[in-house]
Amino acid sequence: MDCPACSGLMRRWIAMPIDAKKDEPTPFGRILRCDGCGLARSSRMPDPAEVGGFYDLKSYYTHGESHMHAVSPGLIDRILIRLAWAADRATPFDVDAVAAMLPSGGRVLDIGCGDGEKLAAFRERGFDVLGIDPDPGSRAYVASQGLTALPGTAEAPPSELADRRFDLVIMSHALEHCIDPMRALATMRQLTAPGGIGYIEVPNAACHHFETFRQCSEMFDAPRHLWFFTPDGLAKMADAAGLDIAAWRHNGFTRLFTPSWRAWECEIHDRLARRGIAGGAKRHSRWRSVMLLARAAFAPANRKYDSIGILTRVPDRSGATLRVAA
Repeated sequence: MDCPACSGLMRRWIAMPIDAKKDEPTPFGRILRCDGCGLARSSRMPDPAEVGGFYDLKSYYTHGESHMHAVSPGLIDRILIRLAWAADRATPFDVDAVAAMLPSGGRVLDIGCGDGEKLAAFRERGFDVLGIDPDPGSRAYVASQGLTALPGTAEAPPSELADRRFDLVIMSHALEHCIDPMRALATMRQLTAPGGIGYIEVPNAACHHFETFRQCSEMFDAPRHLWFFTPDGLAKMADAAGLDIAAWRHNGFTRLFTPSWRAWECEIHDRLARRGIAGGAKRHSRWRSVMLLARAAFAPANRKYDSIGILTRVPDRSGATLRVAA
């Protein structure tokens, strides 16, 4: 199979036989990875009608309740968290900075809006906001916050958007859920007004944490995650979609060393072990947290943070582009 981003050869990489959140078998956890750019994907894609069932969960962060249980930190945990915090130089999506780039009262669309956090933030700043999400649970939670989210996906947006354009289009932790990310990016570009900007954020499969724990990483999460991006793979896919990258963002470091995060990743491993299929999977022990911190604390951003994002821009009719601060 050829890579859609760089046409490189995609080979077998990770095999995850269960949906960890449901603790039941899944056929979508066999992952192929590109030899060239590192982009990876499920070897089998679901039928669109199957996708809604992936989110039928007792608890999920986009439903307003985390699937990670709170765990009180002990002394070693507090030391790890403090050291990770001291080394954390994240550059997350900044609502105020992006809002300053947009026209006052402009239009904001969040595709895969989840719990509506970003919609609420832009509404508070006077913007006209709208969400899209295929998950009924997420849409219900968004509605409970007084926001609107239409049913749909980036590949099949709701018909109500046919003639609408937005000053900002967000796809934060949504592209990895898409069956056809190239089509999703084409939709994003189409819905962005001339001179407007887009923001894409995805889990970073090139970071030390993902490379260490792989199928036991929270950021693996098949079958909800169908694609796995490296910075190179994301950049090449954006370029293939005709999107101009204006700036990179990096986020997600200190949380990797919290006991709640570690406990959940241990539970993923234990669910495999109870079935006798843990194989070479690594359990996220406290000692492995110590080793990961030593390895990643001063690593380059593309290897350090569990999430990567890009700000993109669309030329206006005069051919000029919106200036985006690095």
